[in-house]
Amino acid sequence: MFKQTRSKFILFMVVLLGGTTMNMLARQQVFHSEKKVNLPPNTVEGTLANGLHYLILSNEAPVHTTEFRLVMRIGSVQESEKQKGAAHFLEHMSFAGSKHFPGRGMVDYLETLGMKFGRDINAVTGYDRTIFMLTVPMDKTDDKVSGKTLLILKDWLSGITFDEERTKKERGVILEELRGYDLGDDFYALKIGKNHFTERMPLGSSEDIRNIDRKTLIEFYQQWYSPQMATVVVVGNIDPVSIEKQIKEMFSSIPRKEIKGYHTYPLTYDPGVALYEIGDNLERSSELELMIPHLCVVGNTIESIYQKELGALLIRAISNRLKHRNIRCNVSDAWFLSDKNHFVFAFSGADKDNLLQQVSELSNEMESIRKNGFKQEEMEDAINEHVKHLKVDNSIQLSSKWCDDFVDYVISGDRYIQSDSEMEQLAGKIRATESAALQQLLSEWLSYKEQALLIAYRNNAGKQNSLQKEEVVQAWDKGAKSPFKDFEYVQKDRGEENVVTPVCLAESHPFRASDIVGEKNYPDLNVTEVTLKNGLRVFLRPTNDENQSIFVTAFGRGGTADLSDADYPLYEGTGGYMEMGGVACVPYDTLSSFMQQEEISMNIAISNYWHDIMGMSPADKAKELFNLMYEKMYRPELCYEDFEEIRKDEIERFGKETVLEQMMKRASDRMLTNRLDSLMGNTVSRPPLTKKDLEKLDLDQIANYYRSLYSNPSQMTFVVTGKFDTDSIKQLLASTFGRIPEANTIAYINKPFKLPGKTYIEEFPNDNDTQTIFDYVFYGNYQPSLKNSLILKLMRDILQNRLLSVLREGENIVYSPYASLFYNGLPQQVFYFDLSASVDFKNTEKVENLIKQIIKELRTNKVDEDELEALKKSFLVTKRKVLSDEASAEWRTNLVNLLKNGESVADFEQYERCLNSISTVDIQRAFRNLMNPDKFVLLYIGKHQKYE
Repeated sequence: MFKQTRSKFILFMVVLLGGTTMNMLARQQVFHSEKKVNLPPNTVEGTLANGLHYLILSNEAPVHTTEFRLVMRIGSVQESEKQKGAAHFLEHMSFAGSKHFPGRGMVDYLETLGMKFGRDINAVTGYDRTIFMLTVPMDKTDDKVSGKTLLILKDWLSGITFDEERTKKERGVILEELRGYDLGDDFYALKIGKNHFTERMPLGSSEDIRNIDRKTLIEFYQQWYSPQMATVVVVGNIDPVSIEKQIKEMFSSIPRKEIKGYHTYPLTYDPGVALYEIGDNLERSSELELMIPHLCVVGNTIESIYQKELGALLIRAISNRLKHRNIRCNVSDAWFLSDKNHFVFAFSGADKDNLLQQVSELSNEMESIRKNGFKQEEMEDAINEHVKHLKVDNSIQLSSKWCDDFVDYVISGDRYIQSDSEMEQLAGKIRATESAALQQLLSEWLSYKEQALLIAYRNNAGKQNSLQKEEVVQAWDKGAKSPFKDFEYVQKDRGEENVVTPVCLAESHPFRASDIVGEKNYPDLNVTEVTLKNGLRVFLRPTNDENQSIFVTAFGRGGTADLSDADYPLYEGTGGYMEMGGVACVPYDTLSSFMQQEEISMNIAISNYWHDIMGMSPADKAKELFNLMYEKMYRPELCYEDFEEIRKDEIERFGKETVLEQMMKRASDRMLTNRLDSLMGNTVSRPPLTKKDLEKLDLDQIANYYRSLYSNPSQMTFVVTGKFDTDSIKQLLASTFGRIPEANTIAYINKPFKLPGKTYIEEFPNDNDTQTIFDYVFYGNYQPSLKNSLILKLMRDILQNRLLSVLREGENIVYSPYASLFYNGLPQQVFYFDLSASVDFKNTEKVENLIKQIIKELRTNKVDEDELEALKKSFLVTKRKVLSDEASAEWRTNLVNLLKNGESVADFEQYERCLNSISTVDIQRAFRNLMNPDKFVLLYIGKHQKYE
């Protein structure tokens, strides 16, 4: 793909960074008068008399679903000093009551459709935008649903009520959101600079949120929320004519306001060089990035898209040159914010002297390219590589993806080529590109270095390795002034012959009908179950996979947790050692080339209780894939030299603390996760590894253990999905894997894991003195079945509803509480609910009391019938959306997980009936039997009032 999607650049969970909608600066203006490239075929675009803009596209991926967006070209940069934080606060209030949906009515209505808050109902606030998003389950004729959904969008634009009590409460929620907010980039302050954006962070500060009042929120809303600042986007399973009519009827009555004071802001930096250094002694090397901010290009004409592609071609050509020169530097150029891209050189080295030497080498090469250009052969290779990727993506696109493209178009003006003729025009311009054009562009980008150069330095060696910005500038100048080195380019050989299919993978095996001893069809699922004479089971689910691919997972009981303490250190690394090689019948390099050529992939995994082999290939290469998997299962390649090298290295390093172990000691979140895994049976406790254990490792013994797992057909199950004819694939599977001889069945014990018998509490350190991150875990054993799994999932969603209604909406003491469910049917028969959030330390005891009250109430009283029905509907909506006829990978994953959890395909065939059989009495009984408010695991990062 050649496209760069700006809407995908998200800061944390809520803040969407964006380029401002300005009359594009400098180079953008050159292309203003040219013809714009076409929008996606069949897009309906229009503007009402009041200025409201709309985009409509019929798209049936996924089926029975439509995406609605209200895109406001207003974000935090338009806030006055008094209004700081208003754009984000307003986003929160949009779900807290409106003209036609008072109180929680909006969310309540959407949940009756099977939608979930946070998944299907969401909004984001950025510097230059606020986007309201709804993923609505509906069919083409559901005019009532589309009408009511558009009414919600209308209310967001003109009918938010800002209830005074809810405004006060939501303030507390936003403050908790800010308390747990993390930019996720140690160098963000350096990259964004000091400017209007720095002073208008989309979330606002704690002080901003505390100071802003309801009156100010209403003023901001009335000032900016006007039809000419809005775009309605509707993409999905719709009739565009009907939707356009509804939009006109719904939105035409909203009066247009006079917008005053709207400004566009370029991203600016203080002149000169800025360096920011961070010490990190756990990194294996020090890292240095040189960033040059420069004007970006908005691509919406053939010429402007060509200019963007010219930048990408330059990066490709530079990267190829550096690779040939053995200069270790990663070069990139990407949009960062507003009107700026960052041209980046990234280095990694043992110390600062090494890094500075790399800077000099890089600058010398940049100067050489700038003055002497690229050789003709270099240009040919770079252009050929680049043009290969310039293709119109004619595959089925999700409606949400089209919405992302439309948001880019609305906010920044970008359009993406959707026609073969326009793409060929672009490719023609790329093919005609000469070195001089790249030299000119490189000179231009480098010239911006004189305006601002940003240096990010991660130092792993202490103060003696500290770096001054003057040293970096001197290293650059030194390289630029040094004599250029001679360069000979070896052009890529484009006459390479195709790799011939290895004999053992091309072989056809005779099909014997007697190899199939059982067959069962599940018509509602379109799944066929086949049993072979040797005991192997196969589940086949054909799909309308547009990529014409086939997906295979074979799995069986038996993993490292089933090993004895004596055997565990000898075999726990089996999966990794077997992945080092390919198959015995084909040299490794030949196999790798063949798999890459034919787009075949395969890997193995051995976990605690299961062993898997997974493969994927084009559907017409199913025979080769099956033969490959057979050989890997039965005759894997054993790499003795690599094995010995690894074994000796592990012996030599034995007793030395690894970087990962050092990181674990200071990463509270990882320590918490590891503790939870050990308590819930996700990891198995073993005696410490000894040096003698490493000395005893033997690859032949490891291979014997591997074969004992994978060559026992009676304990293997295959799940195959993709674009295929069931009868043909059934016969191919039988002829390939029916050859595996029957073997003695290993008796694995499926006994419930022994969970903690009493409450367990553990604290982990937190650098934030006022914040506590908690996980309240309620756990137990259960009898695996589809119905019991569904009951657990319904309990999870009910708990999620209560956390939101009590902790967030009622008490306003947490921002994003979350109820997670984890369950493992076979062999552990374990489930646990993880109730997690972050909270102010002073509210920790209150949170625990409220969680206990929630569970006691659910044990005492039945849930409301309407709530349960809404949750059931959301399950059906999700199943229909995820397991579509095109979703090969999802079908494979779902069937594998279902079988591993001890559920049956026969029950899954009756999913809706099974779900509807669950009553409020069943749910209450489950809460009584499975959740004890006084028995839990509490793991928390920070401090806790009750356990200090």
